[in-house]
Amino acid sequence: MKKTYSTGDTTKMNIINAAGELAAELGFSNVSTRAVADRSGENIGSIHYHFGGKDGLFEAVVRTAMGGCGLAHEEAQILSLHESATPAELSGTVRLIIANEITDMFRSDRPAWHVPVMYQLFQRDDALYDIIHQEVMLPSVEAMTRFLRIIDPEMDMDEVYLHCALMKMPIYAHADYMKTILKIREAESYSDAYLQKMEDMLVRQAQRLLGLPEDKPKK
Repeated sequence: MKKTYSTGDTTKMNIINAAGELAAELGFSNVSTRAVADRSGENIGSIHYHFGGKDGLFEAVVRTAMGGCGLAHEEAQILSLHESATPAELSGTVRLIIANEITDMFRSDRPAWHVPVMYQLFQRDDALYDIIHQEVMLPSVEAMTRFLRIIDPEMDMDEVYLHCALMKMPIYAHADYMKTILKIREAESYSDAYLQKMEDMLVRQAQRLLGLPEDKPKK
């Protein structure tokens, strides 16, 4: 169901979406309140009224980009795993992690600009980065560390980060380079069949590297 907003909420979302689009295109440092006002069709006074200025607006953009992020569900599933989880349960969790990341990137109802904005945040070192670091990255790393150390209690942090990268970075690359990949493939979007193949390949690779039994690909 399409979300509806009151007049005030509509104005706020118009401004947030305009700022998000501009940040995705130009980078946060190159976005002015005048440009946001022009893109959104709202006046500059509305930006200050609703957000208190550019800093408040950018924080709202970050929280909108993070909103609906499925990582909380993933973390809850991992934290519910018992230390004596069976290999089959651990294999199933590998699929859950990878499928969740793909869904979060390509099947969520978040605005299209959320991917480039999130990517930009990882390159920053300021209050905007602190938000995503504290509320998304740290909880995710803590959950993944627990999961991987259930599989191998002796796993060091270098191996934890490498396994996380091998499981998730191909997904992020498909998001960051979506325009180029789709152009090469002469496609308008990633089809469900393509995303399912990505999931199955990454799951098999991770299960093999972790010494877990392979589950059956989804049909």
